[in-house]
Amino acid sequence: MASPVNYKEFGPLYAGWARFISLAASLALAALLMFTQHDPWINYPVIDRLLLVLTFVGTGAGFVHGLGYVPVRKFWRGLFSPYVGWPLMLVGILWWIS
Repeated sequence: MASPVNYKEFGPLYAGWARFISLAASLALAALLMFTQHDPWINYPVIDRLLLVLTFVGTGAGFVHGLGYVPVRKFWRGLFSPYVGWPLMLVGILWWIS
């Protein structure tokens, strides 16, 4: 059986409060994306789909970080870190409510 993860090795944003923020923000954004309609897709389909993909990446990063999983490879650890996920989720929320 593997030993428990020492989250202090990965920086201050891997503490329990930061993981809670990631999970709460990703759950809120997922609910916002699923239960609301976004009419501007008709006018600007390419831009909105790119923003939607980035929002999904941010939401996925929030779920991965919020649940406490730390990928082994540095590329995936960087992609699913709060340093990438939080700005993408913020951009997604601001874009969705505008």
